[in-house]
Amino acid sequence: MQAWLNFLTVASKSAANQGHRQVIILAGEQSWGWEKAKSWLNQAPNNAIVSLTKPHDIQGSLLKTNKPNNLLGYDSPNVVFNCHDGLYPDALTAISGTLIAGGLFFVLCPPLADWPSYADAFAIQRNPFNNSQDKQNLVNQSFQGVDNKRMVERIIKKALVHNCYIAEQNSPSEHGISSQKESNRLYSSCQAWLPPKQLTKDQQTTFKAIKSTFTHQPSFCHVISADRGRGKSYLLGKLAFLVDELNVDNGIKFYITAPNKMAIQSVLTGLNENHDSPLQKPFSFLAPEQIFDQVKKDDILFVDEAASLPIGFLIKCSNQFNKLIFASTTHGYEGTGKGFQLRFFKHLETLNKSRGVRHHNLSQPVRYAENDPLENWLFDAFCLDSEPTGLNLPASQFTKMINAPSSQIEVKLELFSQDQLASGHLLHEVFGLLIQAHYQTRPSDLRDMLDAKDFKIFGLFSKQPNIDKVLLSACLISLEGPINNTLTQNTESQPQSTIQQDIFNGLRRPKGHLTPQVLAHHMGLKHALDLRGARIVRIATLPNLQNNNLASRLLSLLIPKLKAFKIDYLASSFANTPDVSQFWVKNQFQCVRIGKKQDAASGSYSALVIKGLSQKGIDLQKEAVSEYERCTLPLKHYSDLSNTQSLLLSAFIDHMGSYESAKQILSRFKDFPLTFPKKANQAFKQSVKDWLENLPNKPSKK
Repeated sequence: MQAWLNFLTVASKSAANQGHRQVIILAGEQSWGWEKAKSWLNQAPNNAIVSLTKPHDIQGSLLKTNKPNNLLGYDSPNVVFNCHDGLYPDALTAISGTLIAGGLFFVLCPPLADWPSYADAFAIQRNPFNNSQDKQNLVNQSFQGVDNKRMVERIIKKALVHNCYIAEQNSPSEHGISSQKESNRLYSSCQAWLPPKQLTKDQQTTFKAIKSTFTHQPSFCHVISADRGRGKSYLLGKLAFLVDELNVDNGIKFYITAPNKMAIQSVLTGLNENHDSPLQKPFSFLAPEQIFDQVKKDDILFVDEAASLPIGFLIKCSNQFNKLIFASTTHGYEGTGKGFQLRFFKHLETLNKSRGVRHHNLSQPVRYAENDPLENWLFDAFCLDSEPTGLNLPASQFTKMINAPSSQIEVKLELFSQDQLASGHLLHEVFGLLIQAHYQTRPSDLRDMLDAKDFKIFGLFSKQPNIDKVLLSACLISLEGPINNTLTQNTESQPQSTIQQDIFNGLRRPKGHLTPQVLAHHMGLKHALDLRGARIVRIATLPNLQNNNLASRLLSLLIPKLKAFKIDYLASSFANTPDVSQFWVKNQFQCVRIGKKQDAASGSYSALVIKGLSQKGIDLQKEAVSEYERCTLPLKHYSDLSNTQSLLLSAFIDHMGSYESAKQILSRFKDFPLTFPKKANQAFKQSVKDWLENLPNKPSKK
């Protein structure tokens, strides 16, 4: 064990000497992995440990994988990520940004030979229920069990490329001694790296630019963009201290908001570091929901980790307050970094020029040095800095394509297998396109693309003479349904039923199959569960070629292929903004439902659209549209309800049917006397039942 501790010491010192963080992959039994990491972890008290549990004798804070945005804004001396609990890409990439130079990033995982077939919790959670073997004509693979093969093999391969250490249980090189000689060489030969004692050149330039507006402009809006570890949060702290130091007695206060208070630790470091005198003005952290009640129009508002906040919130801030400084990460970790750029930046362009919107970029690392092994490994493994080839080609090469009528553009639609994606540069092309063009692309999407069951990826390529084949547009679809109507086990509280009836009644919500379950549970169209469907999860076009009907061309070529595979309908769920809604209408999709909750990334409500492909699918589309159009009609008598609406109310009252649908139906009765609670308890359901019993034209019970 001492040899192992010596190795970790050298690895850490070597990394610190270069300003790097080092990755240690511990492949073996989970108990072995904890034991290997323990001696090192217990030398530092504030380790970050992403795991469901940890041994009681290991120091560190347990963090959850389900809220990666909470893994931001502070420093960790060491990190443990327990892949025995599941390989969660969003959490893995997020927590990596907290590790300081010289820190070790431990990855606990099953033996390398077993890991690709390991029953991973992430994959199990996203594995669709009741996959039909009939789909094999389309996907040409088995749908039983889970598959981690491609993502895990990619992670291991890239770890070796970027000089990460891999220690395997019961291996001759278990202690990593074979790499220790190289570490000693690096440690002894390199001039020691020290973190900047002053602001970097990037930070100084940004600091001076923002400082001038504090005293010379009545309104301003600054946007600081950077990758992780570039000191944007620390810079916010320095700017906040500057505001206080100016000590202008004008009644203006300054506030900071972020996804959570934990995320502003680096801001507080910049605010308090090397400052002996106390703040002249009160400084307050406000949760996002407190902002509009407490911040005045001319107060200064700092917004950190802005990409993790709803776009609608950011837009409202920019419209309501005169003095704003936004800071956020742009590459992948927060998951909505490109949403921040694609949607919020477009909104900022519409603001009056007097607002003085200015963009700043920080590129020089502060928390660690350039060419960091941990950052290089994760960026490469999850394609976080990928850019599609077509984004960098001169526009002149596409002049003919852009100017030609869409019907004359020479394009070809290709279906990629997951093995094709995993084996070549195509993955960088497709994922790079999604990062550039779609606001919600996350690292977890890459794992789905490589390993998710029922996922298919189509690409639209150019076929222009004398031009290499270029990816223009891409589409990710998820196959949905049918959900076989098998019997469910009866219990003391529930008689024997079927899966489909339980979905309708709200008693079961099998994984996957979003469209048919929404149609059945919320709209009463239970027969949707019998059909084969395809849902568009992502569709994106090169930003420099958008508005040239390329996505529409992709759909026109995709639909015949889906019909040939006997798919009944094509659907999509999306943030219901006018431009996106218009795209679906243009392609003959019809809206059948608008959600009631705002999407966190877009600030918009979700919409579900559908287009029937087979006769059964066309009939389903007509029924769904008819029910959707009814949802705004006023009701007076019970007989005004459709049979489907009556069944939905019965399912709500007698079981756990859709409360959302029940509220929508009941609110259409002009004289409905009850107030809708946040959650419907049994007493409320009984009151609804009693009221319905007394409605005119209510059929009497037989």
